[in-house]
Amino acid sequence: MKKIAILLAVLMLLGLVACAAKESGTSTEAAPASSEPVSTKTPETKPVDTEPAETEAPETEPVETEASETDPVETKAPDSEITPAALEAAIAAALGEGYGSTVDVPEDEVWSCALGYLDLDQISDYVAKQALIPSLDMDSVVIVRCKDAAYADEAVQRFNESFAQTMSYIRMYPFGVAKVEGARLYQAGDIVMYIIGGASAEADASAEDEQLLADAEYAKIDEAIKSVLGYLPENLAVIPEAGTEGGGFGGVGGFGGFGDYDGGDYDGGDFESEYEDNGDTPVVGG
Repeated sequence: MKKIAILLAVLMLLGLVACAAKESGTSTEAAPASSEPVSTKTPETKPVDTEPAETEAPETEPVETEASETDPVETKAPDSEITPAALEAAIAAALGEGYGSTVDVPEDEVWSCALGYLDLDQISDYVAKQALIPSLDMDSVVIVRCKDAAYADEAVQRFNESFAQTMSYIRMYPFGVAKVEGARLYQAGDIVMYIIGGASAEADASAEDEQLLADAEYAKIDEAIKSVLGYLPENLAVIPEAGTEGGGFGGVGGFGGFGDYDGGDYDGGDFESEYEDNGDTPVVGG
């Protein structure tokens, strides 16, 4: 019995060895020697540039607009140091011997010149000069500084009224016509200038020669004013059409509306000048 047990144990041992050898051979054939491992590395991807593309705006040239043909009137306020006396002195120097306004209009006679058309209560400083014999020589320089710049606009209108009377007179008695027609009326801020001046043509001069002389003399006046102000304002003098000058005895630009004079007999109208001798007349020449 004992021998049979030993024999069975040996047979079992041989069976186990055979099974182990069989399993070992099967495992070796399953894995081929030349197989390479599969790479599981994720491929590199470059980041996408998400910055917005720069786009250049098309160049557009600004539209040029042509300025109006009529330049605006220059009325820049002059420096406070510029006085009527300084302007008058510059004009006198520029004209030299051709300067005919050599007589100061007396304070009690300002009503007889272009200054008589203004409200002197609105004037802080002025110069009023005329020729020795105003009825025979139209030369006149009246320069005022207004207390209120707004009154300067009205002063321009009033000086044009005086100029209209002078034109009426010179059409009745035609002498020095080119000089009178070339009158200057400038406004620079609160300063207003009314000027008739320059050398006079000879009595036998032709109308053409008289005009050439007047143009040359007024060119000197313009340069003188420009040298003081730094610029030349627009000439605001208005030459009235013949027969539209209006009334007023002011044949030489004064008498501030003294009645209604039409070239015939004076009609005896009342004196209507705004000038009142109230003791507050501005100082002549500053």
